[in-house]
Amino acid sequence: MSAPPQPAGGPSAAPAPTTDGEPRAPLDLTELLEILVRRGVLERDAAREVGSRATTLRSKVLKQRVGSVRSQAAARYDVTPAEIVAAADAPNAQQPRRAVDEHAIAECIAAEAGLDYVKVDPLKVDGDLVTKTLSRPFARRHAVLPLAEAGPALRVAITDPNDSALRESLENLIRRPLEYVVASKCDVLAIIDRVYGFRSSVSRAQEALSTKAAGGALVDLVELRSNEQLSTGSDEHVIAAVDFLLNYAFDQRASDLHLEPRENEGVIRFRIDGILHDIETVPYTVLAAITSRIKVLARMDIAERRRPQDGRIKTRRSDREVELRVSSLMTAYGEKVVIRVFDPSVLLADLQQLGFTVENRELFERWITSPSGLILVTGPTGSGKTTSLYATLRYLSGPEVNITTVEDPIEMVDPRFCQVQVQRQIDVRFATALRTILRQDPDVIMVGEIRDAETAKMAVQAALTGHLVFSTVHTRDAAGAVTRLLELGVERFLLSSVLRGVVAQRLVRQVCPSCAVDGFLTPSQVAALGLKVPVERREQLPVRWGEGCVDCRHTGLYGRSGVFEMLDVCRRVRSLINEGRDANELTHAARIEGMETLREAAIRKLADCTTTFEEVLRVTADTP
Repeated sequence: MSAPPQPAGGPSAAPAPTTDGEPRAPLDLTELLEILVRRGVLERDAAREVGSRATTLRSKVLKQRVGSVRSQAAARYDVTPAEIVAAADAPNAQQPRRAVDEHAIAECIAAEAGLDYVKVDPLKVDGDLVTKTLSRPFARRHAVLPLAEAGPALRVAITDPNDSALRESLENLIRRPLEYVVASKCDVLAIIDRVYGFRSSVSRAQEALSTKAAGGALVDLVELRSNEQLSTGSDEHVIAAVDFLLNYAFDQRASDLHLEPRENEGVIRFRIDGILHDIETVPYTVLAAITSRIKVLARMDIAERRRPQDGRIKTRRSDREVELRVSSLMTAYGEKVVIRVFDPSVLLADLQQLGFTVENRELFERWITSPSGLILVTGPTGSGKTTSLYATLRYLSGPEVNITTVEDPIEMVDPRFCQVQVQRQIDVRFATALRTILRQDPDVIMVGEIRDAETAKMAVQAALTGHLVFSTVHTRDAAGAVTRLLELGVERFLLSSVLRGVVAQRLVRQVCPSCAVDGFLTPSQVAALGLKVPVERREQLPVRWGEGCVDCRHTGLYGRSGVFEMLDVCRRVRSLINEGRDANELTHAARIEGMETLREAAIRKLADCTTTFEEVLRVTADTP
């Protein structure tokens, strides 16, 4: 067989050589990793790790590039192997201070193909040439950028010189000699977006939308003064006190503020990393005035003190908005107020930061990128269920995805979702709201909690009709959520067909990095954890704990991370659900398939020196 003809433009336009003379297909991930290892940019172990995380890394790229992993734009976006490798942020073996980014990868691809690598200078790109040569959809789809005239030839930047089908399309479309160079996809797409005016369009739209009045909004933005402004003096003492209090809570990473009346005084407490701390003691009259100020901000009735009330406050902290949920309740000594803080810097708001292991993250990605099905999150109050669900919904959100939630109460208002508040006084319950939501063309539905048979059946029905449904159930472990739904009257064959997986979770406090010290577990601690360790090694298991410092308020612990028990509804588990087996048998089958229990997941955190022995026992005391 004769070799294919050379494309016009000289040697730099030639396709990458092959052993059989045939045109090459685009690089796949395995080939790219081999090139990077061969050229000394990536270590062999790092390459294997990247390959094992391909699904997660691909989703990460889609989230960064198109904003969603489920939209039509995500389906149209072609994630290249170079983007997958760059998303791993693996260290560069040749330049330790530099990650293996798209630029380093493009350099290797160019060298392998015998072409020039170009770091595109956006100021030197001819916008007229780009727009006249290629349409925006073609240029963006294939990551192709005409750079400049080179005599009779046109210099074109591509990302994969091995893609002979693309080169053939370009030559048929442009009808002139082409000279190929290699550039990184991120550079090419950034130039395309700039040239075609996308950034300016978005900026104008964003500016126009930001000036619109939020008529009918659930909350208004409340401007808090900084501590410096407050220190300049003010006659509004109660207002200043509230602003100081909220600023202090934000500084201390508090998740909740408790304003508690006592017999002769008031006590203010903050919950930090799951533990309550006494902060201030104030006169009873001052506490009442502070309570009234907070109720005014939260649009609550300050004249009504006997009846429980709920309200919301939205304010700004530095350059981000913070949402507060306020609840009041009459006690023996007066009205108690609790403020829940939803601060993006305090909450584990990003899916990557929840604490999943690599294996669990891959499994969870598979569940949440399913076109339909039911995914349950279970655990006690304060275990981070809502945080995980919001992080997941934000991860799935995009301009082409309709996400609707029904909650009691709405934990945090997010403009990316359509959120419905349960109002039993007017018969807006979980089940009735869900029935209406199904007529609203949803893609993803989140039901705050499955509490009764009607809600359970509606959630299953929604999953059966092609929707991805998330919800929470109050059970101790993952398998208990399955039996709970069966007890609520869901048919076994229906549940087994729609249930994708169950996540049971807890939050463990992490060792403070400022005062951490290394040590070993004692034999009694090893026995308490139930670890099967040879006697001679029982005093050689390394762990870490904090001695206590100012940063962690002398607790030795700072911040929290999730531990997860993930029940994947595989063929074996599905069969047991159909047979009506109990939770113990489901757990046993799931463990055969590789599931870690909550205790085992917490012990893994202990072995990684992330948390302490005491935290493992505290958090998993109620687990089997």
